[in-house]
Parts: sequence; structure tokens; C-alpha cells
Amino acid sequence: MKWQRATGALHRAALHAYPARFRREFGDELNRVFQQRLERTPSVKRAFVLTCFEIGDALVSGTAERARHRHEQWAWPHHASQQHTSRSHIMTWDSLRADLRLTLRQCRRAPLFAALTIASLGLGIGANSAMFGIVQAVLLRPLPYADPGSLVMIWSDNTKNGEENNPVSPANFEAFKAAPSLSDVQGMYSFLTPAQVRLGGEPEPVLISQVTPGMFSLLGRRPIVGRQFDDGGAPAGAVLSYQFWQRRFGGDPGVIGRTISLAGAGAGESLAVIGVMPPDFTFPYGSMLGATGFTRTLTVDMWFAMTRERDPRLVDASGQPNRGIHYLAVIGRLRQGASVDRARSDLAAIASQRAGEFADTNAGWGVTARPLHEQTVGALRPALVLLMGGVGVVLLITCINVANVLLARAAGRGRDLSIRSALGASRRRLIQQTLTESVLLAIGGGIAGLAVMMIATRGILAIAPSNLPRLSEVSPGAPVVLFALLLSLITGVVVGLIPAVSAANSQAQDSLRDGTRTTVSAARRRTRSVLIVAEVALAMTLTVCGGLLLRSFVSVLNVDPGFRAEQLLTMQMSLPARYASPEARLAFYDELEARLNALPGVVSVGGTTRLPLGSTNVTTMLDVEGRAVPRAELPEVEMRRAVFDYFGTMGIPLMRGRLFTREDNLAAPPVLIVNAALATRVFPGEDAVGKRVRFGSASSPWMTIVGVVGNVKHGSLEEVPKPELYITYRQGPPVGPYIVLRTSGDAAALSGAVRQAVRDLGIDPPTDLRPMDTIRSNSVAARRFVLLLVGTFGVLALGLAALGVFGVITLIAAERTTEVGIRMALGATPSQVLGLVLGHAVKLTIGGVVLGTAAALLLRPVITAQLYGVGATDPLTYLVVALALVLTAMLAALLPARKAMSVDPVQALRH
Repeated sequence: MKWQRATGALHRAALHAYPARFRREFGDELNRVFQQRLERTPSVKRAFVLTCFEIGDALVSGTAERARHRHEQWAWPHHASQQHTSRSHIMTWDSLRADLRLTLRQCRRAPLFAALTIASLGLGIGANSAMFGIVQAVLLRPLPYADPGSLVMIWSDNTKNGEENNPVSPANFEAFKAAPSLSDVQGMYSFLTPAQVRLGGEPEPVLISQVTPGMFSLLGRRPIVGRQFDDGGAPAGAVLSYQFWQRRFGGDPGVIGRTISLAGAGAGESLAVIGVMPPDFTFPYGSMLGATGFTRTLTVDMWFAMTRERDPRLVDASGQPNRGIHYLAVIGRLRQGASVDRARSDLAAIASQRAGEFADTNAGWGVTARPLHEQTVGALRPALVLLMGGVGVVLLITCINVANVLLARAAGRGRDLSIRSALGASRRRLIQQTLTESVLLAIGGGIAGLAVMMIATRGILAIAPSNLPRLSEVSPGAPVVLFALLLSLITGVVVGLIPAVSAANSQAQDSLRDGTRTTVSAARRRTRSVLIVAEVALAMTLTVCGGLLLRSFVSVLNVDPGFRAEQLLTMQMSLPARYASPEARLAFYDELEARLNALPGVVSVGGTTRLPLGSTNVTTMLDVEGRAVPRAELPEVEMRRAVFDYFGTMGIPLMRGRLFTREDNLAAPPVLIVNAALATRVFPGEDAVGKRVRFGSASSPWMTIVGVVGNVKHGSLEEVPKPELYITYRQGPPVGPYIVLRTSGDAAALSGAVRQAVRDLGIDPPTDLRPMDTIRSNSVAARRFVLLLVGTFGVLALGLAALGVFGVITLIAAERTTEVGIRMALGATPSQVLGLVLGHAVKLTIGGVVLGTAAALLLRPVITAQLYGVGATDPLTYLVVALALVLTAMLAALLPARKAMSVDPVQALRH
């Protein structure tokens, strides 16, 4: 069984804790015995307990054996080692039970210590387990499709402009099906469409998508009720998502065959429900959008089959697959044994052939293929790795603090350990007993960490952006619980290793000679100092990362998007089929503009087909009159329509020329407005106003540029502005535009009045009503999510480091009480004593700051991918964080320093 092989591999890995000589002699036999015991175990639960015990046994015993070989010069008296040389290297149940009883007694005697230790470790283990659950669901878990490793995304690359991940044209989509390395190729819309469905009563907003009929078969997922598009039988209809089926129909299987009326993208189309997809089915829309500014949800409600009747863009005027427009995102499946590189080669050959056959549309266009899993979550990998590393640092700092506490307890139990040694306890036995305490505490922390994990997972998902891919699949399952428990065992060994070895290395004669007084060795003091330096270094590294992300986030927020986002309300219209003609739509828009302008609180009204920061874009090739440029070399520009007073309402400045007027109508010569980026790129050193351009095809009419407006950030606030052109709605009225209202007060407060005004016009109310401030905020949600988590980890690291400094300085000050008394007896002032203690804390902190700075510089490649407007070596951030750490350490050391100032020299010397 797979789990038996996996546990066997874990056990073999744990045996590496033993020296190589021991593994060569006993390793195979130990693993064989473990496998036999595992096979005889009747249940998975008992097998799991056995595995945890055996792995813990290997780690503890192996560590002890390795330490014995390394420190043979400190061997115990001859009679003790003779007494124990015949004993097995593996801990026995009797010795383990004895150590567990002793640990439990010690915890009962010091309940506050046990509770705080378990709580601290539970916080660290739980946070790490929660992050691992997200990483496991998003990055490690295969996509929920049949044989997901063979699925690839196919993209067009504009080799002339260096632009990658472009959608595919319908003609190329058909051609790519012939690639020998692909067994199946399907396509889908490159963006989702808001619409409204009427099922009796008020219309309900939904998100729809069209897919090729074989898409669900390609993904290997079938409806749980009804059929899919390519099953044959009744005409293709609508396939519902499980969530919409439950929400709207209460999970009624009788929904199959029911007719639904769609408004918006379907323009009054009525379709029968033919199927319902499973509850865990998610469509890979995130893979096609990539790092765009799409800020709406990606949860689709229903799918329709993509047909020529429903989407006329699939064919050109001659009825052939369209070569001139790229808007399909394509998924393919590799044949058995084929590689992604082979698929790229086959697709490139097809693209090259078509570029020669159809130079007017295909020259300059390449193609590539990427694994679907990488395309879906690859952009998230750097951020999740950074978050996993950050929460790991928090756990390491927690471990250092606990190790320091255990080191202090071991020092206080030095006489007890020396007596045990003198009575015959071996060095390995002493290490085992100390490690048992730390492992038991860590297991308690792991159990507490499971509760922390559940709470942390809910909290992380609550603040995570809704459009991050695969977050809906995050759920703490068996792998996450196993990770938490294994992490507990490892943490227990890591936390207890240094105190255990330190305690075992203590000289029995020292404690016995001092009677009731415990002697703290200089080596133990150095160990604590090294741990504190490491703790500060970790805190410095993590806090620098948080500081850089904070500065980067502020830089993004200060970016000028090219418009004024405050007091703007946006919504999307869906016109029914009776407005099919351009004249009918223009008449409707005239009445709509008048009604909206008449609403109290509305300052102006505008609209567009593509909102800034909130939707996808449509691109086209721009031809300039008088320039003999091959079509393949024409510049690619983004296109959108301007409705009403769009530029004035949005606050987009006019730089040259004029804006659209009502005279720019269907009877007037076609005109357009371009942005500054297009004017600079296409007309360098010239005035773009008055120039004539065309787009679409060679038969499209020439259009005159009448104005140049400022650049607007459409994809994201961080993007470089792209060339854009605007067409007036009066020369091409759209079916479903976004309407934008500038208000004099709270934009969201007008939502009800706007809905009613639209309803009074006899159509369904608008959908997707959102203030533009919300859209802008959502566009930086992913960056804010990473900042919040890393910032939280940084604050925790800073607080834990301060706690660690406080604890160590308190111990050191107490241990140096006699020294302080001598200094004061010789004339040292209280302020000098204060400086002595604080100076030691500052020295340790500066050492950690130096090491942490070096570590942060080494992590530049990881953090750079998350930054904007600030470098990974920003000196101001490093300086501020370093000062913050030094000041925090001084404040933490102030209380033990003041206590040292008040030492009575006489009492100190007597002590």
C-alpha cells in the first residue's frame, strides 16, 4: 500500500539520526522489524501511532548515539558504562513510561511553565499547519481533473511586440487540434460574462460562460445530474454549477429539462437545463486571466455550449473560422508519453506553417504551451513560499525561546542529573529523559496547534482575495493533520536537543562539590547567547521583509491610476432582445442618461465597455493611413467604447484635441480618441490629432483621431500604460456597457435609486453595482493579503525576540549577581551596572541584526518578486528595522537591568 511505503521511507529517513556505522550494522534490520510490525497492525489509527513512536524513537536514540560518539572524552564512570553497554540502543517501553511519568510529574509541579510552553508551541505549530494547508491545497494538490498532469494551456505569443499569453483565434484553435502530441484540444471564452436569469419573479444576476461542447469530457468531469454538451440526444442547453443548483433550485433533480430565460449576453435566449456539475468542480478561469486586473469573482453559475449562432465571432464574413481576432483561451491534453516540450514543438510548427499561408493575420504570431497546474497557480508560488518561510521563522523563534527556558530548567536540575549519573544513568539515558520532556510538551503543543490551525485557516481565508485560484479547495484534511503531528515531533527534538546535550555534558563533580548550589557553566551561558543572536537574526530577516512589503504597498497605493476613483458608482447593463438595432439602443441610452442625471446626488454620468482595474481587455491591430506596414507588424492596441460623458465623469484629462460630442453619430464620419501611450508609440514626434487609422480588417473604414487623453491603468496599478483607443457609443452602441456615475456624496448610497431608475425603463435592473473605490481596493487585494500575513508574522517575531531577550538577560543578570556585588563593592555606580546589563543586551542584538541583514540580502530573489517601487536593499527599511530591534531589546532588558542596579553588595557577596 502507498501509505505503508511512505511510512517506511519516513522511518528510513529518521534512521539517519544514527551514525553511519550504526546504520550500516543495524539499519536494514531495524527497518525490516518496523515494516513487519506495521503489517501486523490491525488499523490505520494504530499504524499511525506506531509510526510516530518509531520515528520519535529513531530521532531521540539516534541523536543520543551520535552525541555519545562525538563526546566520548566525557564518558561516564567505567562501572556505569559497563552496566549499560549490553542494553539495546532502542529505547524500551519501560524506560519511556518512566520518562513520561517523570515529565508529567514535573508539569504538575510547574503548571504555568507547561501551559505557557504548550501555548507557545501550539501557536507556532498551528500557524505553520494552517499555511501548509493552503500551500498543500493550492500548490501541491493535483488539479481536480482526470490525469491533470497531462493538461496544458495553449497561448498565442506576439513575437514582434514580445507579448506572451495572448488568447487564440478561432482559426488557430481549429488548426492546433492537428498537433500530433495532443490527443484533444478544446477552447473557452477568455472572460466571464455577467447576465441575468429569470425563473419567475425578479431576475437574478448570474455569471455565465461559453465553452466548446467537449470541454467537460476533456477535463474528465461529468455532471452528477443530467448530461453534458457532447453526450448527444436533446439540443444543447445550459449546465448549472452545483452551488447555483442548490441556491436556486434547492438541489431538485427535476430541474433537468426546465427552461430558463437569460438576459444580457444571451439577449433574451431561452434554454433548457441539461445537467448539474459536481460540488467540487471548479473551472480553471484563473489560469486564463493570470495576473490581470480582473477583480470580480471567478465562480461561474452556468455554462453554455459555444456555437456559431451564439457567438458570431467564431467565423468571418465568408463563414470560415476567424483568423483576425484572438479571444479564446485553449486547453489541450497531451497524448500518453508526450511531453510539454514536444507539444510546444508541434504547435510551433503549425503556427509557422500558418504564418506562411496567412501572412496578413498570422505573421508575427507564435504559440506556446504551459502545464495547466503551473498556469493556474504559478503566479502564487513566490508569495506562498514567502508566507511559508515567514511562519516557519515564527516557529523557529518560538523554539529558541522554549529551548532557552528548558536550558535554564536543566541548569536548575543539575544536581538531580548528577546524582542520577552517579547512580549509573548513562549519558544516552539522561538525554532521552530530557528529550522526552520536550517531545511531550511539543506533542501537547501540536494538539493545541490543531485548534489554532482551524482558527487560523478560517482567518486567512476570510482576508484572502476571492479571486485567488483554488482557495475554495482549502480544507484541513489528513495530510495537514499528519504534518502538524510530525512537525510536533520534530519541534520537540529541536527544542530539547541543546538542553538535553548540555545537561548530559554537565560534570557530576561540579554540582556535588557545591552541595545545594548549582554552578552554571560558561559554555551554557555562551549557548544561550548564541541562541539569542540567532533569534534576533531571524526576527531581523522577517521584519525587513515585512517592512519592504509595507513600503511597496504604500508605493502601489500612491500610483496615479489616471482617473479619480472617489465618489464613483459602477454597474453593468444588460439590454433585452428588443434593443437589437443600433438606433433602438441609442434611443434607450438617451433616456437612461436623462433619468440618471436627474437623480439627486448624481453629478455626471459616463460609461465604457471595459472598466479600469475591474475587467479584462480586448485587443486589436491598428493600421495607420499612409504607412505601408505588413499586417504582422501592426501595433496591437486595446479597444473600448466611451459612453455618455465618460472622460469627464472618470476625471480622465484631455491632453490634445477634443472629446466626443453628440454630433459624432451614426451618420457622421467615424472618429476615435487615443491615449497618450498610443500617440507616443504610433506617432512619435507627431501630433496624433487628425491622423486616420483603422482596425479589424483591411476592409474596415478609416477613422479620424479627434483627441488624445491621459493614460489609465486598466490591468493593474503596477502595469506600464498600454496603447488604447476609444470609440464613441453613438457610432457603435454596445449591448452591455458599464455605467459610471459621479456622485456628490456616498456612491454606494445611490444603489437603490439607480436600480429603480433602470427598472422604470422596463428592463431588468443593473448588476455588479460597486463603488470604484472598491474596485481599486480589490485590485491590490493579493498584495494586501501577503502584507497582512507577513506583517503579522513580523510583529510576532519582534515580540517573541523581545521576550527572548528579556528572559536571557534576566537569567544572565541573576547568574552574575555575585559579580555585580563585587563591582559595586569596588565602587561601581548603579548607572554603570545598568550600562553593563543593557550593553550586553545591545551587543547580542547587534550581532543578530548583522546576521539578519546578511540573511535578508541573501533572500533578495525571493522578496524582489513581491516588491514595487522599492528595492530589496532599501537602506531606509533596513535602518528602521535595525533601530526598532535594538530599542525593543533595550526595553526588554530594562527591567532586569534595573533589578541588577538595586542589588545589595553585602547580600550579593553572601550569595
